[in-house]
Amino acid sequence: IEDLLAPDTCVCRTDDGRLVEGLREASLETVVPRGSSDRVMVVLGEHTGKVGRILEREPERGRALVQLGRDVAPQVLPLPYDSICHYLGGGDDD
Repeated sequence: IEDLLAPDTCVCRTDDGRLVEGLREASLETVVPRGSSDRVMVVLGEHTGKVGRILEREPERGRALVQLGRDVAPQVLPLPYDSICHYLGGGDDD
């Protein structure tokens, strides 16, 4: 996702670099990374916008254990796959 045009409409960049405008949320599928300790962003729920790392996947339950933050008391939460997506942005974890 490159930009949000409205709360449910966005502009996306395809793997080959094309921009596609006016996509609705219902047309999108979240991507949960497969690598260990991959970074994800929470996209639904009370922790929306926070970045963390996948500690464990639970595919049979459709969720992952995600560690949010790296401070003294990081939160570890079970989050549904639909609530997280692969995060490729820069900067430190929130």
